[in-house]
Amino acid sequence: MKIDADSINQPLISVVLPVYNAVEHIEISVQSILVQKVREFELIIINDGSTDGSAAILERLAKLDSRIILISRENRGLVSTLNEGVAKSRGKWIARMDADDIALPDRFLRQLQQLEVTKSDICGTWIRLFGASSKHVIKHAETHEAIAVELLFGSPFAHPTVMMRAALAKGLPYDATWEKCEDYDLWRRAFLAGWRMTNVPEPLLLYRQHSAQISTASLSEQQILTHKVRQEYWQSVSSSLGLSTADFQEILKLRSSSKEGVDMDKVDSVVNSLLANATGEARAVVTDQSLRLYYRAASQCSNISSRWANLHHEAPASFSVRLKLWVLSKLRIKSESKAFGFLKAIYWRLNG
Repeated sequence: MKIDADSINQPLISVVLPVYNAVEHIEISVQSILVQKVREFELIIINDGSTDGSAAILERLAKLDSRIILISRENRGLVSTLNEGVAKSRGKWIARMDADDIALPDRFLRQLQQLEVTKSDICGTWIRLFGASSKHVIKHAETHEAIAVELLFGSPFAHPTVMMRAALAKGLPYDATWEKCEDYDLWRRAFLAGWRMTNVPEPLLLYRQHSAQISTASLSEQQILTHKVRQEYWQSVSSSLGLSTADFQEILKLRSSSKEGVDMDKVDSVVNSLLANATGEARAVVTDQSLRLYYRAASQCSNISSRWANLHHEAPASFSVRLKLWVLSKLRIKSESKAFGFLKAIYWRLNG
């Protein structure tokens, strides 16, 4: 039986869902959108040249629900597909979805509520991992001010969770120059363009992890491009933070593949400056993100534990954090090593 959507002529939300060879997971992903509590949407599915049988599944689903707009064509790549979906959208809001993830039923409802309360232009959510990896929750900052800080260190949104104001998104397309980290680049440009940003502090999407997601070569390219986006954002906002290029380059070294020769005095200075200019959730983000940097630096810095304590002399650093830093330093455990990954996995299990 064909479902007719209320308000399909003027959908509140346009969902953009790119599909490329997702035959194993696409049906459950689409169904998770169709059962959303908010029903006033169009689901724009672009089959980007799939060769695995995805097309047949999508054609069957499109016949059952008139909210589905199915476009099948030759392969053009993710960025081109995303921009096509955004251009064809008719809703007030544009929501992203990936072909192997599962949206929880109240995802759209909670995002619309958050956007209304915060008067924001873009809203993401937390995600819960499932599949080949841990089932822990990945969290992102909720407030605009905290997101501005999180941008300094990496993407502040889980890409398949975002909902964006269409009028703004159509004027700020994804850039193919940054494919593989096109989302991080877009959030950087959106922030600098004045978009208000928020996240719903709840896991409203199940993010599937599996071995076919990204190759080792692609991961390496993604890391290089992500580092470049991060560097451009630091360059854009450093003057407003009272930082010089020489200062923040030491922070960037800790996020690169080569961490040799990092000037920890400058790292301390930058972190101290960020802490001094941040309050509330933004300060908590500075603390969390900088702690990750100190974990990365621990193997080459014998006094890393005391450095961290000195940054938090007003509210002394917890004993457990200082102990972790001391262990990593004394045993010279590098952040890219199997030992570090093992310890991190144990921490995830102990902390849900």
